[in-house]
Amino acid sequence: MKNLFGKPERSWLAAAVIASVLLAGAMFVPLWKMQLVAPQYPKGLVMHAYGYKFEGSGKSTYDDIREINGLNHYIGMKKIVTVNEMKLFIPGVVALIAGTLAVSFVAWKRRWLQALITLGFWVMPLFFVADLQYWLYNYGHTMDPEAPLNTGSFTPKVFGTTKVWNFHSETGFETGFYLMVAAALVITVVPLSARWYQSRRERRAAASARPAAGQLATRPGGTLA
Repeated sequence: MKNLFGKPERSWLAAAVIASVLLAGAMFVPLWKMQLVAPQYPKGLVMHAYGYKFEGSGKSTYDDIREINGLNHYIGMKKIVTVNEMKLFIPGVVALIAGTLAVSFVAWKRRWLQALITLGFWVMPLFFVADLQYWLYNYGHTMDPEAPLNTGSFTPKVFGTTKVWNFHSETGFETGFYLMVAAALVITVVPLSARWYQSRRERRAAASARPAAGQLATRPGGTLA
């Protein structure tokens, strides 16, 4: 039981709390943004992707998501809907935060558990990018051939500009995504840096103690005092 409980490692605990706060913040702000410009909408339509929903800009006189789905139908693309992965975002974040804080107080000496938690923080943003690009590919390659305007298959970019005929979209990551990346960096770098600094101090202390211990007073004849 002594290997499970004990005084928490301060560097890990600090990193865990900061990373958990950053990750929790990602639940309340957008992770990704798409701005779609079409002849009918020269000012563009905006869609924000949260971890669990899609939302328009809120600044238009019309519903951005509904209008985007209307354009998608016009070119034969499927309607934008919440996918199963998005339903798991909030439970996944809560579970990771709970696991992080638990490992900070229980079994914190088990480095493999800390490594597993750190991996979980990196999986969140990386999976988001991979899954989003997969769905963008899927949307661009399951086109309705009977649509009024047949653009053919194409792959919208998860980051950057995508142009198809008169339509073009600008996509990029938003605050929530960068909060997830920051959380992963904090929980990775802070404990490792603190351990490296502590190890360096201990080596220096040991090196300075060895000469002092070896310096014994001797008499003129060479005998010990």
